[in-house]
Amino acid sequence: MNIRFTSKAAAVLGALSAWLVPATAKAQAGEQWEYEASPYLWTAGLDGTTRVGDLSVESDHSFSDLVDQLDFGVTGAFEARRGRWGILFDGIYMKLSQDVATARGTVDAEVVQQMYALGGAWRALEGRAPVDLIAGLRFNYLKPTLGLDGVERGESKDALDPYIGVRGRYPLDPRWSLVGYLDAGTFDGSDYAWQLLVGASFAWRPDRSLKFGYRQLKTKYSSDRIEVDTTMQGLYIGVGFRF
Repeated sequence: MNIRFTSKAAAVLGALSAWLVPATAKAQAGEQWEYEASPYLWTAGLDGTTRVGDLSVESDHSFSDLVDQLDFGVTGAFEARRGRWGILFDGIYMKLSQDVATARGTVDAEVVQQMYALGGAWRALEGRAPVDLIAGLRFNYLKPTLGLDGVERGESKDALDPYIGVRGRYPLDPRWSLVGYLDAGTFDGSDYAWQLLVGASFAWRPDRSLKFGYRQLKTKYSSDRIEVDTTMQGLYIGVGFRF
């Protein structure tokens, strides 16, 4: 697995971490840190356009299509919370390969995408239905490679963008809760990127919960040599481990 992380991304995310940790210290001294790790499976389909140089391909694939094309994939999230403050991390790595029929012939397409988001959360509304305001940085790395007639066209694009978001939780009973999440971000790294999540959580014991729902991620990155405009959407399911 080849994971690329630029020095710019590391420096800015490091600065964000240095700000987040002191910020959470504003919580009351008597409050304890709570942690939750959540590996999950995202059964997403993919549609959109990928262009490298003068060659482009259209994608319109269901999750079952992507399973056949997936060479490797990892997804997971982590949250640390103390009082009204929290630190959030979400990571996605995937490598896809496929043969695409075009007017110019069959194109061998390979796409590597990595997305890492680190943010801080502040509980703006407490009580029965808490609401968190979120701000952070999202690093996205894309490397499409298109091959035609023995000639490969490969380019990479990385973007580090600030984002803002909001998350709400509504408990139905002591075990069941509804969850909603929305964020959006852009800067000079991307044209735009936003995501939506609606789901539910079932806590079958105090330190374990089943999470499932629907998630959509829309991204567009472009330059003179590369353009990627895609939408990933589908159901997700995961398990939360609290400690």
